[in-house]
Amino acid sequence: MKFKKVYIEITNACNLNCSFCIKDNRIKKSMSVYEFENILKKIDSYTDYIYLHVKGEPLIHNNLDEILSLTSKYNKYVNITTNGVFLKDKVDILKKYKNIRQINISLHSENNKTNYIEDIMEAVDNLKNIFIVYRFWTLKDNKLDTKMLEYLDKIKEKYFITDEVYNTIIKGNNVKINNNIYINKDKEFEWPSLSNDYYNERGFCYGLKNQIGILVDGTITVCCLDSFGVSNLGNIFVDDIETIMNSEKVKNIIKGFNDRKVYLDICRHCSYKERFNKNIEEIK
Repeated sequence: MKFKKVYIEITNACNLNCSFCIKDNRIKKSMSVYEFENILKKIDSYTDYIYLHVKGEPLIHNNLDEILSLTSKYNKYVNITTNGVFLKDKVDILKKYKNIRQINISLHSENNKTNYIEDIMEAVDNLKNIFIVYRFWTLKDNKLDTKMLEYLDKIKEKYFITDEVYNTIIKGNNVKINNNIYINKDKEFEWPSLSNDYYNERGFCYGLKNQIGILVDGTITVCCLDSFGVSNLGNIFVDDIETIMNSEKVKNIIKGFNDRKVYLDICRHCSYKERFNKNIEEIK
């Protein structure tokens, strides 16, 4: 079993408190460098791609340089998702590592930082050979709000975007605007939770098919959206990952998704899987 990506939550702390992000009462923690290397050793044969995100803001980790150094040591490509507030401050660290493949910048984040978008674009100028994705992921009725439109107008000016391409951005979801720079739009999603109103025992998901998540306390989850660790397949710090991946629980989850019958209750409360159903039906 090899995954296209493994999400590692190096910290669950964040400098912002955005309304679209699910609230939890987990103790705020950051992984130690030792813990992170322990994880890399255990998942070494399971993936080539590390995503430094589940919840939390990875750029506030006090040992970010050492964390990235370890990803280079273990020959892992890295994707980072950030709200961008500290991107300019961390650019000297980030540009040191050639294995950083992509940085996703969540421009839908709720903040009042002066020169927020200007500082981000300045940082991006110094991050050559890294794919940059400007994300607008809280759309309602596929429309950008006033603040998002303000950011987009500044992006248009910065990258000399034509009116034709601008209109494509407004209408489309993923548009290339420069050699390695993209704009990605998507509607706001509801985080899976046993307390939400959504419930569907049918459906398909790529959890455990091409990804797993590892929370800051070591809990292994089915995917990157289970921020509470409800799916809890085991703990990377104390359990053998091969044993976990060959467990009856994991086999039942995978079989369930393959049969379009959702095995875990937390997945039955996840509406995100509806986004995959159309593609699966087209394949059948």
